[in-house]
Amino acid sequence: MPSPLCAAPLADGPRRARRSRRLARALAVAALWAGIAAAWAQPATPAPRTLQPLAPATVAGALARPVGAAMPSPRTSGRLDLQGKRFYIAEYQLLVEVGGEAPAPAVDGRVLGRRVGAQGARLAFAAQPDIGALQALTDRAWADLQARLAAAGVQPEDIDRLLGSAGAVYEASAPASTPGQPVLVESAGNDAQHRYLVLAPTGMGIVPRLPAGLNPGNLAARVAFATQGIEGLSLAIAVNLGGLDPAGERRSSFAGGGPALSPWMELVPAPQSALVQAHAQLAQVTLAEALVLAPEFGRLVPAPTDAAGMAGAGGGAADPLQALLALGRRLGVAPGEAPRVDARLELDGPATARTLLYAVAAANQAIADALKAARAAR
Repeated sequence: MPSPLCAAPLADGPRRARRSRRLARALAVAALWAGIAAAWAQPATPAPRTLQPLAPATVAGALARPVGAAMPSPRTSGRLDLQGKRFYIAEYQLLVEVGGEAPAPAVDGRVLGRRVGAQGARLAFAAQPDIGALQALTDRAWADLQARLAAAGVQPEDIDRLLGSAGAVYEASAPASTPGQPVLVESAGNDAQHRYLVLAPTGMGIVPRLPAGLNPGNLAARVAFATQGIEGLSLAIAVNLGGLDPAGERRSSFAGGGPALSPWMELVPAPQSALVQAHAQLAQVTLAEALVLAPEFGRLVPAPTDAAGMAGAGGGAADPLQALLALGRRLGVAPGEAPRVDARLELDGPATARTLLYAVAAANQAIADALKAARAAR
């Protein structure tokens, strides 16, 4: 019979093991909660990202994505009647904001590091985008629209085969932007100004416009279109790149010294145009809401105070787009107005391309939906 003195240690062994396991679990739970508390007390700051300037090479990844992917579209207003009609697309404009001016709130009395007081300032910005890269994105947007029209069962006809030698109501006879010859339009409203670069698919022109929009056009062709059941369409999409956080606290996470703000990208109604404009009917479909996109795609930084930024890389010729945009920054401020803060918008190629193509795809889907509804109009 074993001695009781020998049995006690044998019985205590399992109890000590259980206590050790309970203690280990308690320590693990305590460590877990300590980690959670630390995360709440000190949120992790994402590591700064390196900005890759907008260029054909940096947008290649976005261009390789498939076109026509299903997605929701913004609300529109207005409608067309294309039932029983043959139609063509005369122009497809993509307007990309490359400069503008808007009120900017002050944070601790400063805007982009400049002391302006509690009233805030007018933030005037200009971008210097690669027009070749934007042209590639425009061509990709045009291919996306064609895919969405095909999916909706709405196929436009070729203008030359449809009209032959007959005249059109509106001729797309004006050139869109090229790297050596940028085309700009301006708009103002809601205490803001916007300057857009006008782009069109390669080989396509644009219809000339007056400040108020399209001119009366070819009246004889309009009558012929109505008689023959033909319709021409103008399509236009505008994207703002300088949307500002109303609180002025949206900071850039791109690496770089000095103050920097992160702007919003916005899909908005195009100036002097509609999302869809019918030439013969004079009917149109317009965006009924703006689409604000939150992903970070660039940064607003204080503009250089000298003319060094006006020259091309390596001391080459001045950029014609930058020369046009600089005029707006040199006009000065009238007495009593909020001070002006000049900024430069630096675009990250991959992020700008992804976000821009998303915005344009949403507009393309709205166009496809509008034309599908017009086919079924009663």
